[in-house]
Amino acid sequence: MKNSLLLLAFSLLAVSLAVGAAGIPAGGFAGTWSANLAKSKFPGPPPKVDMCIIDADGTVTVKETTSEGKDVTWHYTPVEGQPVSIVGRENTTVTVHKVNDHTIEHSWNIDGRAAKSSSVLSKDGKTTVFTMDGTGKDGKPFHEMVVYDKQ
Repeated sequence: MKNSLLLLAFSLLAVSLAVGAAGIPAGGFAGTWSANLAKSKFPGPPPKVDMCIIDADGTVTVKETTSEGKDVTWHYTPVEGQPVSIVGRENTTVTVHKVNDHTIEHSWNIDGRAAKSSSVLSKDGKTTVFTMDGTGKDGKPFHEMVVYDKQ
């Protein structure tokens, strides 16, 4: 159960790096990002690999290897202020709100459970700090913080 919660939460945080909406440039968030596992804090075992690719139009593709060694890939294209389904993640939607060029907020619906997250791009554009708070399948709250480095 803990591993399932971690996988879902970690997957969502990687996705939340998405910044733009369809037709709105992703700006400094565009590019390939890898989780810096040494600087990150998870509510359970960390994944082995987490890579997030954000296209200039805001489309997000996530490629990860879970702590159990399972390879997972999924994607979505955000539309500012509107919930969109995540292809490859059942019963999950995300609504993206661009606050400014360095801050993105996300509202999640994960199997009917709400979660909130944010991504903050550093001034030099080389790191993004993602934080997420929500409730797991077990009904317990979780918090995580992941630092992503631009590749």
